[in-house]
Parts: sequence; C-alpha cells; structure tokens
Amino acid sequence: MRRRRVLALGAGLVALAAGCGTEGGPRRPAAARFSMVVAGPYGGGADRLGRFIKGDAEQAALVAGLDVVNRPDRTALGEFVGPRPPGRLLIAEPAMIATMPGGRRAGAFAGTTPLARLCGEWELLVVPAGSRLRSFDAFADVLRRDPARLVLAGRAAGGVDHMLFGLLAESLGVDPRLLRYAPHSSTGQAVAALAAGRVAAVVAGRAGLGARLRAGDLRVLAVSAPHRLGGVDAPTLLECDVHLYYADWRALIGTGRLPAADQDALTRMCREITSSARWRRMCRHNGWSPIYLDGEDFRQWLRVECARLGRVLDDLGARA
Repeated sequence: MRRRRVLALGAGLVALAAGCGTEGGPRRPAAARFSMVVAGPYGGGADRLGRFIKGDAEQAALVAGLDVVNRPDRTALGEFVGPRPPGRLLIAEPAMIATMPGGRRAGAFAGTTPLARLCGEWELLVVPAGSRLRSFDAFADVLRRDPARLVLAGRAAGGVDHMLFGLLAESLGVDPRLLRYAPHSSTGQAVAALAAGRVAAVVAGRAGLGARLRAGDLRVLAVSAPHRLGGVDAPTLLECDVHLYYADWRALIGTGRLPAADQDALTRMCREITSSARWRRMCRHNGWSPIYLDGEDFRQWLRVECARLGRVLDDLGARA
C-alpha cells in the first residue's frame, strides 16, 4: 500500500532530539525581571506550565523575577507581537496561529525571539467502543469515499483538534473543506456528543479522555505520536501508513528586542528546568511529553510548523 505523506515536522522524528542548542559555559542568570504571558485562565494548561517555570526559575535563581500574566486565548499572541519591551515572554501554543489573520499565519511568531519548545500532548483519534469503525483503515476508507458522512468533533474550531483532522484529511487526499466538524468548548462535551451518537469520532489529548478510556467506553484508532504510547493499545499514524506527527505543543518565546545575553540566560533556564526529575513528574501528571528543542533547530522547526498549520487552517476555512 502506498505511503500517504504529509509534512511531518510538527513534532516528529526530526524535531524530537533533546539537548539541541546552547552548549556549556558558566551559568549567568537573566538579570531582568520578566512578565510571562499565558493564554487562558488560572489553572489551565498554559497557566500550570507558566507557574511551574516561575517556581523553579525563581527557586534556582535563574531569573531576577518572573511574573505570570493571564490573557484570553484569542488575544495573548496579538498583545505580544509588535514593538514590545524586552522584559516580556510568552508561552506559545499552536492554537495561537488560528488567532492571526489568514495572510499572517505562516509567520505567526515572526519578529519574536524563539527560546525553546518545552512539552507537548499527543492526540488520540477515538470512536465509541461499539462503533462500526473498527480500525483506522475503516475510518480512512469512509472519509475518502464520503467526507460529509462522518461528523467529527473536538474542541474549538481552528484549534489543535480541528487542525489534526485537517492534516489527516490532506494526508488521505481529502479536501479539508469537505469535513463536517462539530466544535465543543471542552473535550468532555465532545466525548458526550460521541456517546450520544451525534458525532462519529473525536480527536483529543489523552489527559482529557482518561476516565472514558479506563472505563473501556472508547476505542482508540490511532495516536498522533511517532511511537506507541504506553497504556494505549493503538497504532501510530505512521503504522497506519500516514506519515504525520502532531502534538499540542507549548514553547517559550521572547520579544524581538530581547538582548542576546538574556536570550542565552533564558535558554539555559529552560534547559535546566526541563532536565530535572521534578519536570518529568510534572509532565507525567499532566499527560505531557517532554519534547525539548532549542537554538537554531527550534527556530527552524517553528517556522515550518507555522507554515504547515497556517496552510491547513486556510484549507479548513478557519477564520481568526
């Protein structure tokens, strides 16, 4: 069977190498006090990550100070880009790309200083345990023959789940504009729609599916990781002949005016924080995978990731 291909740098094998970027040398803490913008409310995923970074960085004296500032999802990036003071940081996420106008999505983080990709959550494609779609191939066959037959669900339109469905459609030779996507405000609501028979399949992060997976209510058709996930009896998309990797990643970026000395110190901060046992425990607790990347490798990866996600968002007809 011919391997179906789609650009695979979105968190794939090329970009999974850890420890890339800044090397050696004496540690110098960032002298400035920084304000770190996170998208979403207190207690959300980006907020938990930001407050973990704040706690570890201040405890280890890696920065003079680090404040966490919460902003609405759809305004966080817009408030960050442009002529901003150097003392500002942002926890970046793929969903932010959708908040930009169509013509600017490919360069969503242009004019910033990318520091490091920190972690990500792999996505799962699930159906009800009793679904007639017994495998990914069965799902793919229906989608190719009649895209409008399946109602697919996930979180917000233009969000990480919607983008994965678009990438899947492209890899299967299906026009993403033909997909029937039902957005929901949370994974729980999307899964409730699945249980009620209103949708045929859901894409979501593993953490949001935990209880229903453990109860055996769901069947996982495939995972978006480049390797099988422990405790999940399902193939990767690569095993299903789809060359695609995709994660709901989070990264730290600075403003375009960030001084080189602070850039080096902040990159060191990211590397030290993400090399600890406490970081690994925090990732396991939240269902995140450490996919650390920094330096020029990260900057190149981010450019490619913005380009491919910006393209699929345009193909899906998603509006800012």
